[in-house]
Amino acid sequence: MLPPLPVSDPIRVSERFRLTLEAAIIELEAGAARDERQLRQIGNADHRRRQQLLISAQLERAFRLRELLERTVLRRDRVPAMPQIKSRY
Repeated sequence: MLPPLPVSDPIRVSERFRLTLEAAIIELEAGAARDERQLRQIGNADHRRRQQLLISAQLERAFRLRELLERTVLRRDRVPAMPQIKSRY
């Protein structure tokens, strides 16, 4: 198990990064649910144990990413000012 994240200031992220993080969490949780459904069909005890380890790892990773997500805030992307174009006329 990984150590807990230290408490600190919020992590400023782009909207794109936050969406990517959310998608990764959803994919990990969906994969764990899919693998858990397959567990009933596995006859070999060792294979079943490895499948359970996979499920635990997926859920642990999703949990850690959710903890990270809670610490994030969307940063304001600074749009550079457009340069003034001098008229020739």
